[in-house]
Amino acid sequence: MNTTTAPGMDLLHHLHLVAPTWPALPDATEFVPDDEPLPAGYRPDLTLTWWDIPPTVLHPDRHFGARTDSLLHAEGAPAPVALVSWAPVTGARYGRGWLWRCEVHVTAAPGETGFNYDCPTTGRSTTRDGARDAAAAHLRSSHPDAAVPYLGRRQHAFRRWI
Repeated sequence: MNTTTAPGMDLLHHLHLVAPTWPALPDATEFVPDDEPLPAGYRPDLTLTWWDIPPTVLHPDRHFGARTDSLLHAEGAPAPVALVSWAPVTGARYGRGWLWRCEVHVTAAPGETGFNYDCPTTGRSTTRDGARDAAAAHLRSSHPDAAVPYLGRRQHAFRRWI
């Protein structure tokens, strides 16, 4: 299997349409194998930055109608680690509200759960800033390794954003 990036595959099409200056995807050789998790002392610092984008219905949300306007970037991660959307919310006063969704691909250490998975955590807030704060707090508490460039996260970026 060829693990290098084919020409033009360093851009994540759906991501670069809404965030043209998002960093290009590094070559596969720059990623850490999933079965070799980095100990806490060797992980890069978790530096989180919110990117504002024009309100956009992303491809996975096209049937739901959520308009994403914020992407959370962790320096070193190949794709957004969370996003915030204005979306239909059951029970909300006006039928819509601010939702956040974790986008981290979780790499299980050998002997733990035994498999990798996409974090299913979501939340809602009455304000955009509240949703952003909740998403960032979730990342810091549940995914302190979100900036580690595991190979599975590269594949997740392809699956999610191409």
